[in-house]
Amino acid sequence: MRVELLCTGDELVTGLITDTNSPWFEARLFELGVKVERVQLVGDVRPDITHALLEAAQRADVVLVSGGLGPTADDFTLECAAAALGVPLVEDARVVEWLQARYRNRSVPLTPSALRMARVPQGAEVVRNPAGSAPMVVLRLGRCRLFFVPGVPREYRALAEGEVLPRIRALLEAEPGRVYRAFRLLRTVGIPESQLDARVAPLSPLHPQVVFGFRTHAPENHVKLMASASSQAAADAALAAAEAACRELLGNSLFGVDDEAYPQALARLLTEAGATLATAESCSGGLIAQQLTEVPGASAFFIGGVVSYSEKMKMAWAGVPSEVLARHTAVSRQTAEAMAEGIRASCGTTYGLSVTGYAGPTGGTAEDPVGTVYCALAQEGHPTRCERFSLSGDRERVRLFAASSALELLRQALLTGGAAS
Repeated sequence: MRVELLCTGDELVTGLITDTNSPWFEARLFELGVKVERVQLVGDVRPDITHALLEAAQRADVVLVSGGLGPTADDFTLECAAAALGVPLVEDARVVEWLQARYRNRSVPLTPSALRMARVPQGAEVVRNPAGSAPMVVLRLGRCRLFFVPGVPREYRALAEGEVLPRIRALLEAEPGRVYRAFRLLRTVGIPESQLDARVAPLSPLHPQVVFGFRTHAPENHVKLMASASSQAAADAALAAAEAACRELLGNSLFGVDDEAYPQALARLLTEAGATLATAESCSGGLIAQQLTEVPGASAFFIGGVVSYSEKMKMAWAGVPSEVLARHTAVSRQTAEAMAEGIRASCGTTYGLSVTGYAGPTGGTAEDPVGTVYCALAQEGHPTRCERFSLSGDRERVRLFAASSALELLRQALLTGGAAS
């Protein structure tokens, strides 16, 4: 099955917004064993959209079209679809009812411009939008099925998840001589992409039914496994064997699979250990606390944290002795250790985690240039552990990897049962 994506809107081709819908849909579709063949961005130009629809329909079995379904004058994707099919636009009574009910419930008047969303190509199938006003529209152009959905990410994902993906799954199941596939995403941290590739490479010839791929999502690197076979059971078995081999090879660098994000994996370890955490951050500016509190129920293990950016706040909030700062400076092993120990003691937690460093672009010393970061982990009954990292890249990248390095220090301690290496 060949699938293409067509995204419309001047905001996409002028850089005002970034297309986040397509990568999300590509990942979801790949879980079904289908790779998107082409993603095309088209501005708000009628002839260009019409031409793009006709060309995509000639190449693909399925095209997901997003954007241009709203009530404003520049929302004319369905007009272009009607032109491509050679049919008129007609007002759909069901969509009118849906719009009337939605606007009535929101106590908003239904204007003539809003009713534009009820005008669809003659013969189209319409599907109610559970997260917005404009419906999904389904058309056939030759052998191709075209699904038109709004570009608003919330609405796009609701319709893609609830309607488009199940229909594609049904089409796959109906294909004669179907190839069954099974997919797994293995998430690692602390292994550069080139090293990950080299480490996994010997496994590929041992698992001929499995395609090994790689993806970077800084600071993580992922291994993609897709098994293909003549039955689902065979595909699942081939995938399980390849995954087991990867797990043995990757060890503790593997933190999660599929949709399990790093903060969720860390939250699980803290919860299983019955441990609590407090943080003292300097150059990371609160990124550690932000990641941890993305997890629902984080209050069960995350007690709190401080962004002690200045020396004054390092002393006041993280309990760093003034003589440590005077003797060793704010970016040093001794200060990082004092921050971790001080925040753990003041919050009464199992662990205290700290990070301090030079994120750049200015600052640094001959001994500790820009990109130098110290991360420390304190735990009652264990020696405080501190590691020095030399990080490259711009300020944003240094801060991102500083937070990741500190959290990985904690994760490894949880896996081994203590703060000491």
